[in-house]
Amino acid sequence: MEDTTEKVEQNRNSVYNYEAFRRVMSMPGGRDRFQVLAKQIYRDLNNTSLTITPSFNRYTKEEINTYMQNPYQYRKQLRAAAIYLYGVSPHFRRLIQYFVSLSDLAYVVSPINIDPLSTNPRSIQRNYRKVLQTMTNMHVKNQFPKIMTVCFREDVFYGTIIETTDDVAIMQLPSDYCAISSIEGGVFNVTFDFSYFSAREGLLEYYPAEFTTMYNAYKKDSQNMRWQELPSPNSFALKINDDIIEYELPPFAGIFRDIYDLEDYRNLKLTKTALENYAVLVMTLGVNENGEWQFPLEMARDFWSNLDAILPEEIGSILTPMPVEKISFERTHTGDTNNVADSEESLFTSAGVSSLLFNNPNASANALSLSIKVDQGMTYKLVKSIEMVINRYIQAQSYGKNFKVGFLDVSPFNRKEMGDQYLKALNLGLPMISHYAASQGLPQNELDSMAFLENEVLLLPQKLQPLQSAATSSSSTGEGDGEPGAPEKDIGEVSDKREKNSEAE
Repeated sequence: MEDTTEKVEQNRNSVYNYEAFRRVMSMPGGRDRFQVLAKQIYRDLNNTSLTITPSFNRYTKEEINTYMQNPYQYRKQLRAAAIYLYGVSPHFRRLIQYFVSLSDLAYVVSPINIDPLSTNPRSIQRNYRKVLQTMTNMHVKNQFPKIMTVCFREDVFYGTIIETTDDVAIMQLPSDYCAISSIEGGVFNVTFDFSYFSAREGLLEYYPAEFTTMYNAYKKDSQNMRWQELPSPNSFALKINDDIIEYELPPFAGIFRDIYDLEDYRNLKLTKTALENYAVLVMTLGVNENGEWQFPLEMARDFWSNLDAILPEEIGSILTPMPVEKISFERTHTGDTNNVADSEESLFTSAGVSSLLFNNPNASANALSLSIKVDQGMTYKLVKSIEMVINRYIQAQSYGKNFKVGFLDVSPFNRKEMGDQYLKALNLGLPMISHYAASQGLPQNELDSMAFLENEVLLLPQKLQPLQSAATSSSSTGEGDGEPGAPEKDIGEVSDKREKNSEAE
C-alpha cells in the first residue's frame, strides 16, 4: 500500500498526469479509489456476488422473424441474438472482424486556432507533448478495435473514460441499462439506469466516483432519479446507425435468418451424404409354377442370416420371393447444386458485402480492391465518430484546447496507395511528414524520438551503407537483376482481362 502511494506521489508532477491525479484525489476516498481504478477488475472469483455470469439463448428462426417485425420492442433480444451468433457462427464473426480491420486507426495530432506569428513555440510544444501522451495512454490501436467490434455487432457502444496517472481506460457500460439522451459536440451522451446497482452495490468501487454520487441520489428518489445523464466528455456512445437514435438495431440483423438457413442447408447436406452411403442387397427365393419354393425355405433363411450378419450398418438385406430392382441412394448428377455454397454466397450478399472476399473462386484482384474501398467507407464513418469522441475529451482538458486528432483513411489494404499520395504531397512542399509516417505505422509520439535515436544516438546514417540493388546498379555492368522492361504493375493497375491472362501464363 505504501509503495503504491509513493509511486503515485512521484508521478504527481508529470505534465499530463497531474490533472487526472488532482481530480481523483480531491474526491471522498480519492486515494483508495485512484488505486482501484488504476487496475480494472472484471471478475472476482472469490466474491460470487460481484461476478456476473452471462447467459445465452439460441433463438429460433421464427423468433428472429418476430423480432425483426418490431425492432424497437425487441431491441434487447436482437442484441442478445447478435452476441450469440458472434460466438457460434464463424461467418458472422468473420464479417464483423472484416469491417473492424478496414482501418489502421492511424492518427495525426495537429494544432488549431493558433497564430503562427504570435504563438509561443515552447508553449505549443509543451501542450503538444501532453496531447501525444494522452493518445499514448489511451492505447488507441488496442482499445478502439474492441469498441468497433461491439458497434458492428450490436450497433451501439456505451462507455465511460477512466483516468489514472499513466492510463486512460475505457469501460464498457451494460447496454441494457443505457440509452442515448442527447448529442453534444457531435457526440452522443449516455443516460444510465441506476437501478442496475440495486443488486450490485459492490461494483460501484470499480466505477468512477460520479456513479456513487448519482446512485445515492437514485436511492433518495428512485422514481425521478432512476435515469440520469452521465457527465460528458468522459461518458459517450458510439453508434453505427446514427440516423436511428431511438433504439439499437444491429447493423447486420438482416442476415440473422440467412445464418440459420446456412445451418439448415448444412444439416440437409449431412443427411443427404449419409443416405448416399446406404444400399440394399436383395436375395430372391424363387417359386415354381405350382407355387412351391424352389429352395428349402429354412435353408434359405440360414443363408440370408449369414449374409445379413456380415454386412456393415450402411447396407441392408432382404429375402423375398419376388423380383426387386436395384435400390441405392446415390445422388444424380443432373441439376446437382451445392446449396451450402449458394447459401454462403447469399449470406454475404444479404450483408451488402461482396462474396468475392470470402473463398469465392471467381474473385479477381481488381474486383476485390473496389469492393474493399466501398466497405472501407462504412468503417471510416465509425472512425470519424471515434475521432469526435477523442477530440471532445482532449479539448476539454486545459492543454488540448488548441489541438485536434485526425484519423487517416488508411487500412492494410490501401497503405501503399495512401503512402504514395502523401509522398507526392511532400514533394510539392506540403507539411505531411507526420501523415506519411502514421500511414506507414509510425505514430507521431515515436517519429522524432526514433529520428533522434537513429541519427544522434546510434549514428546509423553514418554506419550503414546502401545495399546493392537494381536502384544502385545497372544490368550493363553485370550487376542487378538485368531484366529488361518496365516494372511489374501492382494490383488495381491492370485490367481484369490482363490479370487473368497473366495467371493463365
